[in-house]
Formats: sequence, structure tokens, C-alpha cells
Amino acid sequence: MDDLEVRSALNTYVLEAEPPIGLTGEAVLAAGRRSRRRRLTTAVAGAALAVVAAIGATYAIATPVPVSDVVGSTCKPKSAVETPEQTKLRLSCVVSAAVRSRIAPGKRIERLTIPGEIPPADPFLLIADPIEDQGSGRFIYHMGVRVSDEHGAGSVYVKLLPFPGTMAYDCKDESTPKPEKCSAHQYPRGLLTEVTYRNDKGLVLHAATLTTPKYILIVAANNSGVLTKGDGLNDPVDSPAPPVTEAEVRDMALTDGLTP
Repeated sequence: MDDLEVRSALNTYVLEAEPPIGLTGEAVLAAGRRSRRRRLTTAVAGAALAVVAAIGATYAIATPVPVSDVVGSTCKPKSAVETPEQTKLRLSCVVSAAVRSRIAPGKRIERLTIPGEIPPADPFLLIADPIEDQGSGRFIYHMGVRVSDEHGAGSVYVKLLPFPGTMAYDCKDESTPKPEKCSAHQYPRGLLTEVTYRNDKGLVLHAATLTTPKYILIVAANNSGVLTKGDGLNDPVDSPAPPVTEAEVRDMALTDGLTP
């Protein structure tokens, strides 16, 4: 995905221009280019396009980790004062518990990594990419895992964006491609928009975007275990269905503790 495509996606995603947070489109794109050069960037587009894009390269698969290793783990609550590393570890624990609790025992979970990258021991350890916004200390947290069994493979992605404002897909929008399903509901934490896409080759993509006054949380899943350069709607189909259902994607987006 080149910079023009990224800019187009961002323009479509934001209903009322960029949020008033002191960021410019150029700054976001510049930060993205730097991050892309140095390590994995799993780009999960939000409710507007609800696409999963791997920026820069085809991804490889790390060593599988048994599901039972982390299920039932206890995550620390958010404290009043946290270092960036503490925030990353806390969020990673919550993401791990949220995803693993919805994946049946016996399935393999593998971290999606750039070829040559040494994967973390915990496939759910989030990547924390700093937003270079005059030293604000804010980060974009994200990760992607491949889930597979004898029926094939699919993927699950989580992304937390420190962008306050109103970002939500309008289900009446006539933009293309149109989702197969679209709904929006207000919850105590924010507006949750859910979309499902399906192409003529059998690719299915579920995405839920929670928009809050302080951040945006995106959870997505599809039935492709291979990330390739593109808009996420043309990835190869590797299984009959995503590893989690629409309802499970929604529940993960509403998980308590996923607050940066």
C-alpha cells in the first residue's frame, strides 16, 4: 500500500476531517514509513474500510504456541501511573486472554512477523509504535496472529490508536466496496461499529471498531492465514471461516481493560 492509498484510506475513514490532536496527515505517514522500514506493521483498517493490510512485505509465521499456555492468566489492572512498557505488557496480557479464551483448544497460534524478524515468546505481545507528535509519548499498539487447525488457517488482529474524535463508518455510505453487514451501537465506553465483508472468492472479514473520546480500538478477523500487500479484501482463502465469529470479534472489542 503506497502513501496515496494510505492517505485515501484515512480520508475515507474520518468523517469530520482529522481529529484535533495536533497531528497532520504528513506526520502520520512519515511515522508509518519509518516504522515500516524497521519492523512489522500490521495495519488493521477501521470500520470505514474494515480491511486488513500488511504494509511493506509478505509475512512469515513464527513457532506455534499452545493455546493452553496463557488461558486463565491474570492481567494487572490499569494503574494511575504507568510507563510505556508497563502499558504495553498490560494490554498484551488483556489481548492474549481475550483472543485465547475464544479459540478452541488444539488450534495453533502463530505470530505474524516480517521475514527475518525474531518473534516474541508471547505471540500476543503488542508492538508499540510511537506517534512523533512533539514528544507526546503516545503510541499505536498493534499485533496480528495466525490461527490454524486441520481445516486451514485464519487471522486475528488488534490495533489501538491514540486518536480521539468521531471516527465511525456510516452504514448508509455508498462507497465501494460495500460491506455485507454493517451496524453501529452506542455502549458506555463508546460507539461500536461492526462490519462484515465477503468477496466472490470466499474471503470473509469481520471487524469491530470502538470509538471513544480518547482512543480507537479495532479488532478484526478473516479466513486468510497469509498477509500480503493490499487492501485485505483479496488475501488468499485458507479456511472456510475466520477463527472467531462476528459476535466474538464484537466481544473482544468490548473487553474490559483494553484501555491504553
